[in-house]
Amino acid sequence: MDKTVVFLFDVDNTLIDNDRVQAHLSEHLEQTYGAATRDRYWEIFEQLRSELGYADYLGALERYRTEDLHRPEVLRMSGWLVDYPFADRLYPRALDAVRHVQQWGTIVILSDGD
Repeated sequence: MDKTVVFLFDVDNTLIDNDRVQAHLSEHLEQTYGAATRDRYWEIFEQLRSELGYADYLGALERYRTEDLHRPEVLRMSGWLVDYPFADRLYPRALDAVRHVQQWGTIVILSDGD
């Protein structure tokens, strides 16, 4: 029987500093839209995570926008996240580790939405 070796890497705080991403998003929301918007966004985010079983940053932003249709600047919220420099949040040498173990098996990247 042929056994396939698989190396499973989680994205959240394994390859990417997700805590830093969340802190940066919180900071951006507060500075740009205010503390109430930041707090409401995270309430929606956690509610959506509970409903879906995974983190959906864009989905939470979309749901927030439907609650605040009379603030056109809120439409820019998703653009900030889409353009976010996630590659800059990779842990040092994270990709080197992935490449290194590739010589022994298949690489699988896992994310629960983060």
